[in-house]
Amino acid sequence: MTKYRGIASIVFYIILLILFVGATWLTLTYGASLSPSQATSTAPGTLPEAFTVFSESVQHHMSSTIGLLLMQILVILIAARGMGWLFRKIHQPAVIGEIVAGILLGPSLLGKVSPELFNYIFPSSSISNIQLLSNFGLILFMFAVGMELRLSDIKERLRSSLIISHAGIFLPFALSFPLSLYIYPKYAAEYTSFLPFALFVGIAMSITAFPVLARIIQENNLLRKPLGKLSLSTAAASDITAWLMLAAIIAISQSGSMLSSVYNLAFLILYVLIMFGVIRPLFRIAGKVYDNTEVIGHTLVGVIFILLLLSSYVTELLSMHALFGAFILGLVMPEDLSFRKIITDKVEDVSLLLFLPLFFVSSGLQTELGLIDSPEMWVMLAVFTAIAVVGKVLGTYVSARACGEKPKESLYLGAFMNTRGLMELVVLAIGYEMEILPPSIYVVLVLMTVITTVMTMPMVHLINKVYEWRKHRGKKPHVKHPDQYSALLSFGRPQSGATLLRLTDQLLRRGDKHPHVTALHITTNKSINTIDADKYFHDNFLPLSQEAEKLNQMVALDYQVADSVEEAIIDKLKQERFNLLIVGAGIRLSDDANDRAAISMRDKLSHRIGSLSVATTERLLSIRNLVRDKMQYFIDHAPCSVAILLGRDYSMPKRILLCVESEADMRLLAYARTLAENNQAYLDLHSSNKQTSWGNLHQSERIVSSDLCVTDALMEGYDLLVVSHEEWMRSYDNAPETLACLPSTLIMSLKNGYSLDK
Repeated sequence: MTKYRGIASIVFYIILLILFVGATWLTLTYGASLSPSQATSTAPGTLPEAFTVFSESVQHHMSSTIGLLLMQILVILIAARGMGWLFRKIHQPAVIGEIVAGILLGPSLLGKVSPELFNYIFPSSSISNIQLLSNFGLILFMFAVGMELRLSDIKERLRSSLIISHAGIFLPFALSFPLSLYIYPKYAAEYTSFLPFALFVGIAMSITAFPVLARIIQENNLLRKPLGKLSLSTAAASDITAWLMLAAIIAISQSGSMLSSVYNLAFLILYVLIMFGVIRPLFRIAGKVYDNTEVIGHTLVGVIFILLLLSSYVTELLSMHALFGAFILGLVMPEDLSFRKIITDKVEDVSLLLFLPLFFVSSGLQTELGLIDSPEMWVMLAVFTAIAVVGKVLGTYVSARACGEKPKESLYLGAFMNTRGLMELVVLAIGYEMEILPPSIYVVLVLMTVITTVMTMPMVHLINKVYEWRKHRGKKPHVKHPDQYSALLSFGRPQSGATLLRLTDQLLRRGDKHPHVTALHITTNKSINTIDADKYFHDNFLPLSQEAEKLNQMVALDYQVADSVEEAIIDKLKQERFNLLIVGAGIRLSDDANDRAAISMRDKLSHRIGSLSVATTERLLSIRNLVRDKMQYFIDHAPCSVAILLGRDYSMPKRILLCVESEADMRLLAYARTLAENNQAYLDLHSSNKQTSWGNLHQSERIVSSDLCVTDALMEGYDLLVVSHEEWMRSYDNAPETLACLPSTLIMSLKNGYSLDK
């Protein structure tokens, strides 16, 4: 019956298709006879003519508004991503590379090298479209920046944060006034009055870019250290103060005088009071309820976007710029980590990856480096940069010392606060748009922004070098001997952290004496914001922390952001001299269904297109670091012993098998015995070498016949296999049949001086 139904359905489909084609042909034939007799056919008669029509159609759509905009966005995104990647390779923030990409696509380079191409890609009639999209992107970005600034972080060190941040604002602001008095008559008098010009120059010299600074703090692994927390709280206080000042300056500039801006400033105060006194308490309630993606639906997100546009619209009407309203709404969002993470994910990727590069290019199109065409202009650039650096660094350093910070930390703060980045570019764009900053001064300030941001990391490295030189001058470096029970546990997935900690406790605990354990988790995405970093820290360390509480095991938690997991782990080992590194076996040996499927697909693809092509594809998709086998790298580069767990639902093994093949492998016996004692397990000992001497056996130990095949022994129900790395490579690594029947396996590579006592 099923067979006949299948045939009937095919026949029905064929009949339906014939009827459709026939009806279409009859309709078109009859319709053609209704056309006026004088109408002439424009259809091409030959293939060359048809291609000509096709080419004209393509050119028409390329020059259309949407076609041109899409081409511009593609060019901008490719240039921005490329320059961002290049600058990250030289240890600079990616945002600086994107700013430089905008300048290079403008008249400063592309317009000089190929004016025809420049005018073709960026005709003057299309610039308004790019600026409109970039301004909308800036609204989203400023909303995300406001969410990234958490008032609770400032409250923890309110006095120090306010004093240090305000000193870092007021000193460069005051130092800029004499410079404004000097350059105003010649460069700005024909554009605007002195008051708004001086105020805009002052705020441009004083601002700190919180988003860029936050990523620099993360890349230096200072996010959870006192210096990093103080830097972020100071930068947050600085940003809030600077944007409040900027709103007041814009109001004064558009009113023309201090007196005529009284109403604008009064409404500014009223607006801020409503946002923090009414809107923020309402959102705090919402933040307690809406704490996961399941309950945060389109309704709530839609309300937030409506409020975002409304807040931006109100501040625009009050002569304080739409960006200020977006910033304040982000600031009053509930500080619950889950809520901010969800909303930030919905906003930040689009604003950062799509709209902001458009802003960089629109800024670059207005940045004509050729305006710096005289020694006087170069001197002016040097003076602007010097005042910006000296004012920010000196003001921050002196105030930090007054607040009780040490000289080294105070210098670090000064270097960090000197970061201007994207926030400075936004301020300059506002001043240029309002025709307060003339083109020549705008170009000088853009270059000052790039220079001061680029010099942040070299300043930090210089401070490090100076203090290292002072510390070691005339002294032999002190080498700290590793603690016998000091272990570094590095994990990727949250649950594997708890599993590895359980193994570490069983492997190294002697009675009530627990080992010293540091747990390390590394995120390879260096572009994450502080909200993401805090969320990842909480989620990844939660299972491990709960396991540590059960085991009564003290654990030092270390969260890092790095490009290379392997290099970061090895650097950590060298800096703190651990006794043992404990890691998981990785995706290649995982028993997770998705991992196994990924490796199987990778092997099939490798056979089909070659391993080189597979590696290239993996790099393009940014999964190369995830699928690469890291075991051998750790064995070769770790300065201490290495333990690698191939987990098969590892918990508390009751039957353990130790396999040794050489005298060197006998050092594994101490570890296997500790595992057996802490789990009250039976330990079986196997060696294919009949000359192996096991010494005195414990009550729960027995020797397995050396004639027994290990694969057969594994079928008897062992919970854990302990082998050396050499034995693993010789017997198991390239034996798929054996791998399939292995229980949980601990692979160890012991180095001299890093073994347990038996």
